[in-house]
Amino acid sequence: MIFHIKKFFRGKKNKYFQNELIEKLNKEHQKLFEVVGKMDEAIEAKDIKKLKKLIKIFKQELELHVLYEDTNLYEHLYLRYHYYPDVRVEIEKKHNEIKDIAGVVENFINSHKDLDLDKFKIEFEVIKDVLVKRVSFEEDVLYEIYDTNKKPNDVLLVLKKS
Repeated sequence: MIFHIKKFFRGKKNKYFQNELIEKLNKEHQKLFEVVGKMDEAIEAKDIKKLKKLIKIFKQELELHVLYEDTNLYEHLYLRYHYYPDVRVEIEKKHNEIKDIAGVVENFINSHKDLDLDKFKIEFEVIKDVLVKRVSFEEDVLYEIYDTNKKPNDVLLVLKKS
């Protein structure tokens, strides 16, 4: 029930600049990686019951995080660069990447309902690598674009490089 309430409020679009947005998103990244760390511990301990619970938490936290980014970060960036189609196209590419990643993670989780621990562990390593790279991109590139008022050409160059 609480998950659905959180999801409802995170689904509300906010196109205005928010001073605290980046701090909140960084905290969510930390929370996601804490859950990932606990999942690693459960895998090593071969604690299937705990791992199943953590998988559910991870899925929910990732879903909420992506929704929050959609309705706050990306919504603002689309509006800020509304009159710069090249920049908007690059922002949209990055936005679609995170949607694709979230879809892959969801498929990964759904395909491991029976939880073959060895197979799960191998595939989970790939998922973690992708998430680390994506979080690094967001924190190093996207959040800086959000926080600063860069010229559209500079934003375009940065997005195309990454």
